Amino acid sequence: MQPERALDDWRSWGAGLHARPELVEILGDGRSNHSFLLDSDIGRLVLRINGAGSLLPDTDRSDEITVWQAASTRGIAPPLVFVDAGNRYLVSAFINNDLPQQPQNDPAVVDQAFKLLESCHQLGVAVSQIDYFSHIDSYWKLIEAGSHPPDPGLLKQRQPMQRALEALIDSSAPVGLCHHDPVVPNFVGSPERLYLIDWEYAAIGLQIMDYAALASEWQLDDATVLAKTGIEPEMLTMAKALYLYLCLLWDTAST
Repeated sequence: MQPERALDDWRSWGAGLHARPELVEILGDGRSNHSFLLDSDIGRLVLRINGAGSLLPDTDRSDEITVWQAASTRGIAPPLVFVDAGNRYLVSAFINNDLPQQPQNDPAVVDQAFKLLESCHQLGVAVSQIDYFSHIDSYWKLIEAGSHPPDPGLLKQRQPMQRALEALIDSSAPVGLCHHDPVVPNFVGSPERLYLIDWEYAAIGLQIMDYAALASEWQLDDATVLAKTGIEPEMLTMAKALYLYLCLLWDTAST
């Protein structure tokens, strides 16, 4: 879907709009969804055109919207302005991003990031629970159906990562709503006020996977993560290895 077609629907958005918003620029470089900055008479907005096949297996856009709305109510996510009935696009409030280029070097920002994930984990919403085994299997099916044989190094990880996942699931690791994609670009705002965006991978899952992703993507040392979460060191090591494995699978399956 082209952004101009979505903009033509502006009257159905409500939210007090009196004129057609104007497209200002493309935001980010998403490989699945495409976002655009809009200027409107109610302030700046973000138009996101939803990509096909970008969700977790066995989830749908209704889960994402349910989580986003709950997170917005709690001040974790920017407010949603409009959701297209056909789930082709959505519109949200724009949050000006004044974060430093390396937010991991700012203790105040790091502390907020952990608190946001903790608040996310406490959201009581009825959405799907991720089956990590099926998630991994779906990636392998795409990789094996490709034109090139799987990388031997990736194949070598398959069984050890299967065992690591089994160990995490069999442990007492807490389960709850997880964002599952706390990469640096998905945090916006300022050192004084941070928000989480892009909830399409949100699902009930292992909370430790959010912290493993945060540690990996933000390049945080284990001591910081352990001090803020109380996770056992061995469990964090396994979760980080599993997260990096999932990233490699996603990247391989997407190319």
